[in-house]
Amino acid sequence: MQLGGDAVTSYTSDIPSLSGLALIDLQCMINRIEKLRKLVDVSDPYDCQRHKYAAELDGMSLDSFMRKYMWTKSAMECIDAANRTMLGVEASQVSVLFYLMYVSAAGGIQPLVEASENTGQESKINGGSQQISKMLVEKIGNSNVLLEHPVDAITQEENRVLITCKNGVKVTAKRVVIATPPQLTGKITFIPPLPPEKQQIMKRMPMGDIIKVIVTYREAFWRSAGHSGEVVTDGGATRVSGCDRGPLCVVYDNTSSKGSPALVAFIGGKAAVQWRKHQASERKSAVLKSMSEFFGPDVWTCVDYIEKDWGLEPYIEGAPTSSAAPGAMAYLVKGLRHPYLMLHFAGTETATVWCGFMNGAVQAGLRAANEVLYHLRPQLVSALELSDTVYGPIKPKRPVSKRKRRKKALKWTIGLVIIIGGVWYFRKKFR
Repeated sequence: MQLGGDAVTSYTSDIPSLSGLALIDLQCMINRIEKLRKLVDVSDPYDCQRHKYAAELDGMSLDSFMRKYMWTKSAMECIDAANRTMLGVEASQVSVLFYLMYVSAAGGIQPLVEASENTGQESKINGGSQQISKMLVEKIGNSNVLLEHPVDAITQEENRVLITCKNGVKVTAKRVVIATPPQLTGKITFIPPLPPEKQQIMKRMPMGDIIKVIVTYREAFWRSAGHSGEVVTDGGATRVSGCDRGPLCVVYDNTSSKGSPALVAFIGGKAAVQWRKHQASERKSAVLKSMSEFFGPDVWTCVDYIEKDWGLEPYIEGAPTSSAAPGAMAYLVKGLRHPYLMLHFAGTETATVWCGFMNGAVQAGLRAANEVLYHLRPQLVSALELSDTVYGPIKPKRPVSKRKRRKKALKWTIGLVIIIGGVWYFRKKFR
């Protein structure tokens, strides 16, 4: 760990090697986030009737929230480092309400950020996750999957949808599912135009910035030295012009299922933007130098070094997911999840469980598929399958508790007594 300064520390338990005050500060913040995120309805986080502070929390950035309730630099940097990897943005760019929704969709802070059992970073897929896509293509049929056909326009006519690709190819359909990131969806021309809520969320929910680095070795020397391979850092000091800190945010052991030793590192948020401007060789040197501060000179003996800058991908424009800026959450539900005429919207950003992860992408895909079936084959979908769609049963408003009813009744009683007493007093005085 390298937080609150340039010194590197290590630890063997679940408790990070921060000072006593920083640990208290960090735990208090985690407790506060856990308490607040349980009040947020992931299916409708901006419901002000259910959460009276929703609008206030949406108007505040995560950075402002931390500065309001935290007082130690290293504890704040710990959350910053996790946020840069988790969302690919700085804390100043994220709505607190979105952050609470995101945490709640994963079941809490711990499952979201840790790499232990039953957490978001627990497992990898043997042979790589692209196998899922390839197997799906085999089921659908290669001829039914059009690669290198970027969509330019989507026109909804009376009984069909016309999709026009940039290469001139045109496709018609009864319903369309769109699963691109919001900012990419916004670059498609829609006729008729999308509703205002959708237009707004596409402007206010950009993709994060992440550069992923995998460094391969002949042997896992960090394991021989008794280290896990995990690192959390604010980047450390650097002398490279145009970069505030060193490149790294988080490092993990990435040894393959076949035993090929490797470390995976992430450059996220502002660091990714700054280090992207430099030559690949300069970035490589900075990454290895930073790793050597944690694992020693053996870091320089790598047999392979590869990096992927997701921000340079023209049809993704970033990673790992999209996040809502302050003030955007009022548009999220209708803007992201609701269908519009014959168009349906999926993608991990629209999920209510593990949004931002592959898990969320699967849930969103199932929801969109059920929406389409509701129109094309309604007999095939059950009420349960429609429960998380706009076609499902309307959620009842949360009943007012007896305590709140008594409190409200008491206020009205006191108010009436004051009014009656005032009327009586003035009548008596001026009679």
